[in-house]
Amino acid sequence: LGFPHQTSFVRCCAAGGMTSGAMVPDAIKDDAVYAFSAEHAVTIVGWYLFTLLVLVWTLHVGRSLLQEGAEQRQHFYDALEETEEEGAEFDDQVMSRKQRQVTVDSYAQMFQFDTAGYILKYECWNAVSWNAAFVWKHTVVTVPAISRRIMVGIAIATAVFVFDASLYMFHVQKIRFNVNDITDATGFFNTFIGVLLAFYLNTMLARWWDVRNATLGRLWGAVDDLCVLMAAHLPGASWRPFRQLVLRYSLVAYELTFMQAQGENNVEHLVSRGLLTADEAEALRDLPSQSQVMWTWVAGMFSTAHKDGHICNIILEYFYTKCLDARGGIGATFAYLDTQLPFMYVHLLAVLVHAANTIASVNAGISAAHYVFDSLDSTGEKPKPCVRLLHVVLQTFFYNACLEIGRIFSDPLGTDFEDFPRHAWHCFMRNECEAFDRAGAEPTRAMRRAAEEVSDVGSAPKTSQPLAAPAPPPTSFVVGRHVAPQSSPARQRVLAHAAQ
Repeated sequence: LGFPHQTSFVRCCAAGGMTSGAMVPDAIKDDAVYAFSAEHAVTIVGWYLFTLLVLVWTLHVGRSLLQEGAEQRQHFYDALEETEEEGAEFDDQVMSRKQRQVTVDSYAQMFQFDTAGYILKYECWNAVSWNAAFVWKHTVVTVPAISRRIMVGIAIATAVFVFDASLYMFHVQKIRFNVNDITDATGFFNTFIGVLLAFYLNTMLARWWDVRNATLGRLWGAVDDLCVLMAAHLPGASWRPFRQLVLRYSLVAYELTFMQAQGENNVEHLVSRGLLTADEAEALRDLPSQSQVMWTWVAGMFSTAHKDGHICNIILEYFYTKCLDARGGIGATFAYLDTQLPFMYVHLLAVLVHAANTIASVNAGISAAHYVFDSLDSTGEKPKPCVRLLHVVLQTFFYNACLEIGRIFSDPLGTDFEDFPRHAWHCFMRNECEAFDRAGAEPTRAMRRAAEEVSDVGSAPKTSQPLAAPAPPPTSFVVGRHVAPQSSPARQRVLAHAAQ
């Protein structure tokens, strides 16, 4: 027809309603199909390669952090298992102190973590400031699973681009994709995913806090209460082996809780760490729920002391209540860990997330093909492939980050950096209980003066039966048949001390 730019003429005809084959010659149609733009192709390839390089870097950093954390925890616990010299005397007072103290390190003034490789706390001010934008280490940005899923989305977009580009090159006019329809499908999925993700994260966060406060916090509080009651009611050096033995068994119950949650069944590690004797480990070896069994031993010790007349019924009831609270806290912990969210709910959410990400990837690939071949969408506008690619990356990252956060919240007793700091809390609990013990053994001057004044009053009525006497210790510790070995060196030492 003499037009210098036949492709522009076809677009003008389409905009003016000239869609009949008689109005647009076949030669012009063919020229429009082959309107390949090398500049646009280089732009697409550049953006895709840059995105892949960033993802490969984050994947490498994430894997390195995981490997570094695993090696750090392995090295730390190997150091804890250094056995004492052969023939050294086994002392409950030394055993719990054998565990390392907590050493705190910090990163970028953002968060603090212990030498075992677990986060302790973070700085709230820096976490919500612009400084957070420059901290990628130990965040969802460096989670390898998220980077891999984004790379899968880019691979899908690339495959769709190649397929759609081949349709242009081989004159396949009957198959054409409408970008706007695919965009509408993406918005349809996003509507449901937003609601489901909100409920999912809210539920997982509530469960995470319950595990911390209502289960492990219940165990921790019961141990502290036991040590407070023993320091007040069973003070003095003669009862110190008894108190130290209860504390050691409590710490063993705490460690066994984490070991069971992480799938560790070898109690010999606790022997190497000086928390169990060989005969105690042998007694626990084939028993289920070992962390809860420990409280049978502790309750049996208080029962024996009561039978020997050293603890009255009221105090025994308090001790029993705390033992049951500790056991109940451990049981509630595994009730949360072993009872997951309904599979159909999590499966539906995951399928919707991956379907929405796949549709977004398909949309990005089609937009890239239309852009390279200088084609228009149904609204007469040029496609925006870079925006579509950014949409794929951000949407896949956000949705999968929410899923990964929920996964970490579901099992906070694991070995991830964000999980509960197992060793740090062990040391905190031990230090608290030892502080209670020292406070009961060393009364202040004001306390002694107040006690003397009370004894001088002499107005308290005499009872026919005396209250529980705090000394000497019981002459035996029969904790339970087939549970606690009677010939335990720890018990023999306490019995010898009582005989003296």
